[in-house]
Amino acid sequence: MRTILILIGLSCALAAAQQNSGGWSELRSRNPLQLEFSIRLLNQCAYHEGELIRAEVKYPPPHFLPGKEPPPEQWQFAGYLLNPERGCGSPEKPCFGFADPAGGIGVGSGGSSGSGPVFLNRYLRELPPGRYRTAVLARKLVLTSRAPMSATYAYTTPAQYAVSNDVEFEVIAAPPVWIKQTIDASVAKLKEPQPGSREGYEARTAAAQQLRFLDQPAAWTASLDLLPAEEGTLLSGLSATREPKRVCELMQSRIAAPEQAVSLQYLSTLAGLCSRASLPPPPTSEDTRQKYWIDWHNYQERILEGSISTLAASLPRKQAGGKTIAIEALLQRIQQRRSIDPQGPAPDWIPVLRQEFIKSFPELESWRKHHLLTMYAAALKGPELIPLAESMIDAWKPSDYYESPRSALHVLHALDSVRAEKRILAEVVKPKTWLDTPQLDLLPAGAVPPMDDELIEALAAAQCEGGWNLPLRMAALAKYATPQALPRIQAIYESQQVSCQPELMAYFLRVEPAYADRVFRSHQWDMRAAPPLCILQYFERTPRLAMHTVLERYMAAYLMHRDVLVKKTAAQSLGLYGSQDALFPLWEAFRYFHEYWKGKQAELEQNKEGIFLEVELRNAIARGRGWLATETDLHTIESLCISERCVYETRQDLQNVQEPFRIEITGSGFGGLQTRIAQYCGLTSIEQVKAKLAQFPPGTRFVLAAYGSDADNMSAEIRKYAAGRRLVIVRGRPDMLSP
Repeated sequence: MRTILILIGLSCALAAAQQNSGGWSELRSRNPLQLEFSIRLLNQCAYHEGELIRAEVKYPPPHFLPGKEPPPEQWQFAGYLLNPERGCGSPEKPCFGFADPAGGIGVGSGGSSGSGPVFLNRYLRELPPGRYRTAVLARKLVLTSRAPMSATYAYTTPAQYAVSNDVEFEVIAAPPVWIKQTIDASVAKLKEPQPGSREGYEARTAAAQQLRFLDQPAAWTASLDLLPAEEGTLLSGLSATREPKRVCELMQSRIAAPEQAVSLQYLSTLAGLCSRASLPPPPTSEDTRQKYWIDWHNYQERILEGSISTLAASLPRKQAGGKTIAIEALLQRIQQRRSIDPQGPAPDWIPVLRQEFIKSFPELESWRKHHLLTMYAAALKGPELIPLAESMIDAWKPSDYYESPRSALHVLHALDSVRAEKRILAEVVKPKTWLDTPQLDLLPAGAVPPMDDELIEALAAAQCEGGWNLPLRMAALAKYATPQALPRIQAIYESQQVSCQPELMAYFLRVEPAYADRVFRSHQWDMRAAPPLCILQYFERTPRLAMHTVLERYMAAYLMHRDVLVKKTAAQSLGLYGSQDALFPLWEAFRYFHEYWKGKQAELEQNKEGIFLEVELRNAIARGRGWLATETDLHTIESLCISERCVYETRQDLQNVQEPFRIEITGSGFGGLQTRIAQYCGLTSIEQVKAKLAQFPPGTRFVLAAYGSDADNMSAEIRKYAAGRRLVIVRGRPDMLSP
């Protein structure tokens, strides 16, 4: 054995000495002198078939620097050269390997990249025994156009390449003993607990990659046995097998096995393999290629549907971990089908999914309950979720994480808002609770009976040593305390050792704005002095609970303060919560910024704080929730912009101000919502959507696109509201149609 190692070391040394001879030397001679570009093998130069070939690549890094001009040229990864070629390896047809859904360890898998380790097996596939040389290829890109916040590059014509040094290695036949030992070692490593160190992680990754590249029947079986561990890597290895028919049949035979973990990625990999095994390769003719890929897709869908049905039928027999993964796969498939065809029929296996989900739910770990309940609610709303959501809320202990009961509350609210409101009422006065201020948005003030005493007592308990979530108690008072509680709350405010009480200030804005005004005016309104201590809290937290002209005037005044963070925060809050009256001071501040920085663009580009302020002022005017910005307004903004970022954002908005305006709604199925109307983004409730639509004049035309499991209901509600406002939702391009 010692002699073999010496010979291998000698072989590596000879390869290094010969690495610049012959082959691609002519291309390499044209490399720019300053280009750092190299490859070296790690540890050895002889490998068994399928053994990991590890290398380190030093690749030309991208030269983008924040705030700097883009470089005139870039070098993009262009594959690997290989001699002798194996269907690839020439400059005209370099080896790119296969897409890696797991990410893996690699350099330059598609674009330019920096230095790092790489497994050459990703690119140089199926190498039989023999001696090989390889080098990394890069292709030159040149800057063709420059725009605000972007740059466009194109390949040179004719093509210009750079080539790294060569490395030489040998591939030898893999005896059965070595294959078995290698599989056993990889399996043992992957069965170990998750590592806590970088070295441990790298060893685990290498073990998974080794199984991936072996492409032997025993490795296929071992990979399936290990799932869901390192699923992306192991399934990508199965997907790239040289024997798709055998692997397809193996994976099909194991779908119903009680111990087999079957995810949607497992089934998608299987469908791709079966298609590759059964269908001919793509035609070369462009005339028939489109039909071929349509047929390919349809065939894959048939395989996937059959596999899904098999999985659903096996669900009652699946073991605990495998059952959870199978339930997740079935829920994902429902969402997948619904996104393609919202009006399509429901799968006939939904009843067994419901039954097994409810049966297995109590035995799940807490984090899995949280994950699966939200998935189920997004895919299949139903009253069966109510007791499950309530059980998660009831099971919470002060030592637990907050996410589970909070997500369960959102699910409960989507199914039975009255029941959820009662839960919030009970939690808000408990000494220790998972509830937090954002969940109060689910409890309208009109649903809260007079409970001043309970709210004040909860606040007093929270202020004692060991008290729990003081801001929540303050926010509850701000939202729900009655006007009759004013003297007591005023006394509480004035007795606080900490003067910053943004939640209590929201109560005063709602009940006694004159008192809030006196508090604000007691601060020093000197725009050249240091800002008042509490000002950022008043700007950020108070308007979320209550907004009033008193606070709006206060924030507007500080748009001219010397402190950039104060000005930026004021602009953000006025854009979110301000009335039409806030527009004038925002325009004034924006014009003042323009006059100050006019002719000093280069200096501003080095001042990130200044750019952020300009963009926030711009955003508040162009995307404010309390008003509409016209096309004329946007052109005025563009003419006043100094920074490239400001220009870029404004031009993006100008693309969205032509009728029909686009309404895009994405719902999560359990209360979450993200909406954009024209350039107005960040709307997170149907009420906010309606408020923005109400600002458009009658006759305005829109196209509506709604996504998510609740798309039909959201579309119907928006259409009904629009009709009542005499707004018109028209049919547009196919990609802009609502479901």
